Amino acid sequence: MRLLPSARILSDREPGALTRSALTRNAGATGVGRSTARAGLALGAVTVMALAGCGVVHATGAASKATGPTGTDVTSARPPLGPQQRAVADADAILASFAVPQGAQKIAAAPDVDSGALKTSIQIPGTPDLVDKADWWLAPGKPTAVLAWEAKHVSHRFSFQGTGSVSSLGNDTESLRADMFTLPDITGVLDSRELVVQVVPDGDKTAIRVDAQVTWQPARPAIEKIPATAKAVTISMDLGMNQGSRKPPKPVTITDPAKVKELRTLINSLPLTPPGVFHCPLGFGDSLGLTFRARPGAAALAVATVLLSGCAGVDLTIGGKSQPVLAGLSGTQIFKIAGLPWKIPTLGGRP
Repeated sequence: MRLLPSARILSDREPGALTRSALTRNAGATGVGRSTARAGLALGAVTVMALAGCGVVHATGAASKATGPTGTDVTSARPPLGPQQRAVADADAILASFAVPQGAQKIAAAPDVDSGALKTSIQIPGTPDLVDKADWWLAPGKPTAVLAWEAKHVSHRFSFQGTGSVSSLGNDTESLRADMFTLPDITGVLDSRELVVQVVPDGDKTAIRVDAQVTWQPARPAIEKIPATAKAVTISMDLGMNQGSRKPPKPVTITDPAKVKELRTLINSLPLTPPGVFHCPLGFGDSLGLTFRARPGAAALAVATVLLSGCAGVDLTIGGKSQPVLAGLSGTQIFKIAGLPWKIPTLGGRP
């Protein structure tokens, strides 16, 4: 039950849970072993709300025209890229878009400077569906100057997302700094696309770690969809709290084959809710329930609970088993398909 505006944490690996959390690293971790501490704690200095960019790095499934050994066009033989393959391609493109500072030299691996601070990224998205590719550079100048140069020369496709820093134990001086840049997500395919640039001093130079981090949205398995054997659906409404003496409309059972199919297809077409952090509007527990059956009165094959306020989302159970949370759905769209004159509840029951 959702009563107040809040951050909604969602996980694409916890059926029925409302998740979406990015695990970032510690702004106050210090001393030896600091990189290990970073892996498990929150980086308070990082702004976790992604900003819309003005462009994208495209990693589509379309291949350029090519020919085989006999001169035959083989473009059509190449299968489209899946979400994970697109994430890999996108990460390669993001990493290649890093604006190399003047005089910088690429190095093969993370240097040992600052207790190996650049051996891990300062932030790691909290999902297993992640591609994280890294490069290392050594550039002349101080870390702050290097970050300032990068912020000025980073591709216009990126939006500034946030910054972070880490200080050594007993020393207020920030030994590691980082800037994060983001590209817009690709709905239903890539959840987040980030360029992370972190720097530490290395003598009179600056050591740089550049990460391209892309998370993808796995496709819904066929077993997580409402079966075609569902020929009837009962629609009910829960008004939630703060409705005074109002009563919900009586449940309605739909048996029209076209309407049942359209409602079933609508639910089955929804993507999984991607991981991350959402700040939800006010919610007071109102929802729609769609119970799918083989025929009226039979056991439920699937139940979809559509949230009508707060963070949009659809909780789905199939055969009594909870499935991962789905993206939100409009209640008015359901009313229109079903031909119901119902209205979305309002706070306090006021029109």
